[in-house]
Amino acid sequence: MEVMKTMLHLRPRSFLGRFFLQALIWLPITFFLWYQAAWLFTLPSAWLTELLLNLVHPGTVEQIEGLGRDTVIVTGFETAAQDARGNKVMGQVVLPINPLIYSWNLPVLLALLFAADERFFSTSKLILGYFLLIPAHVWGLTFDALRSLALRGGADIPEELGFSDWTLELIALGYQFGYLMLPFIAVVTIWIMLNLRLVESLLERDSITANGAR
Repeated sequence: MEVMKTMLHLRPRSFLGRFFLQALIWLPITFFLWYQAAWLFTLPSAWLTELLLNLVHPGTVEQIEGLGRDTVIVTGFETAAQDARGNKVMGQVVLPINPLIYSWNLPVLLALLFAADERFFSTSKLILGYFLLIPAHVWGLTFDALRSLALRGGADIPEELGFSDWTLELIALGYQFGYLMLPFIAVVTIWIMLNLRLVESLLERDSITANGAR
């Protein structure tokens, strides 16, 4: 009984404080579920990435294997390699890639959506939020694959793909944006879009508080 009284006493009294507390509680739960079901959550992004890369250059991707943490892109390109005896052989270019570094914003978005009280929560927001994040995930995976092809695939591949110097610069910028900035920008933007009523409520509360302080 005393423990319950202590917890209630420590619970933030402000609406914003309760929201962030509940978000912090939900974060480890959503991250655990996302990590365990990574293969399922990355399936649409991987399929769209394969489609987009083959639109850029037909035959770039033959298949994508090991969805989730250990995704491998099997390309249609070959490069020179050495076998165990040191003989020169031609090997197919395979690109290991980790979709999780581009989709970590999904459990963050889910935690923020779950943290809202029943007035602002709906299952449709969860589903819509997931699908709205997919383009950002596809961006990251696509530019990661293009960067790997250009830098690690082999000396002849950029020329075969028709990559000029300025194209390589754009790929590097797209990769950096998709890795460093886009996941954060996407989750914040989509959460605000899905919770305009909640944001308006917070702004109204701040306005009332400011007026009362005067």
